[in-house]
Amino acid sequence: MKKTFSAVMIIIGTVIGSGFASGKEVAVFFSRFGVISYFFIAVAFFLFFGLIYAFFSFGEKALTRLASSKLFSLASIIISLIFTASMIAGSIKVLPNNIFLKIIFVLALFLICCKVSKNGVPMLAKLNNFLIPLTLLSMFVVLIANFDVHTAGSLRGQNGFAGLFFAFLYCVLNFSISGLVIAKTGDGMTKKQKVAASLISSAILSAFLFLTNFVLLSNPTSMQEGMPLVFLSSGVFSYLIKFVVFSGCITTLFSLVFTTSESLKKFNLSQNVVYFLSIIFPGIFSFLGFGVIVSFLYPFASVLGVFLLFILFFTPKRNSS
Repeated sequence: MKKTFSAVMIIIGTVIGSGFASGKEVAVFFSRFGVISYFFIAVAFFLFFGLIYAFFSFGEKALTRLASSKLFSLASIIISLIFTASMIAGSIKVLPNNIFLKIIFVLALFLICCKVSKNGVPMLAKLNNFLIPLTLLSMFVVLIANFDVHTAGSLRGQNGFAGLFFAFLYCVLNFSISGLVIAKTGDGMTKKQKVAASLISSAILSAFLFLTNFVLLSNPTSMQEGMPLVFLSSGVFSYLIKFVVFSGCITTLFSLVFTTSESLKKFNLSQNVVYFLSIIFPGIFSFLGFGVIVSFLYPFASVLGVFLLFILFFTPKRNSS
């Protein structure tokens, strides 16, 4: 039970920041398609389950292929850097407008990221087991506070067929960055534990997607904001959602730093260069802003992620002669 719980917390921790914490991600990939987006979220549940279980079951083989190709590793690094930049931008955006506080945060974040890069999954488990339950509880409270059945959205959105494609991209987008972490988390787990962790993770993620989607469709003007749920919340709920975005961003960030570091090591770089490329470089890149990165670079990362996952999981491996 403890191993399953830890696996679920790690999986959600890798997804929550890039997947739904601010609401912008849900707006881009689901809510803008209107009420039919609820159907797409149901589809996402099955895609979540399939992808998580596939990483648990076949991740070791995929990681071997990833390690054998610098091109595959480079694609993984590009995807991770895009998400890392957005997570840094998102976490800084919700901090109080105090330059001293932000400097302290950046320094502390750098030190923790270095430790995660060095210690890997055990460090992720410790951080996520503490932060993710608090984050999910806080987000649930915020969503319920903005949940009004009398204003249930009837928004007619964009082309439904495109929405199905975006639902697929959303799932690949989030799990293309967490595949390495999930695969390593599955080491030592039984088949029953893998099924349970896949099912519980998928159910929690889909439930929060549904609630977030409902709130956004009930407040369609918020979808244009950089962080819709922050825009909608006020009073104590404003502090709670900022904690959710902050916590979600840093837990996802830690997984991304670990993924990027593992990929960069294939290029025989020094540890200092690995730290720079996986932490400092995306920090500079984050000045583009959270909303810009999510709106324009996430779809690109999704397409690249589809290509990478297809190559790693569904193409036959060439025999070396």
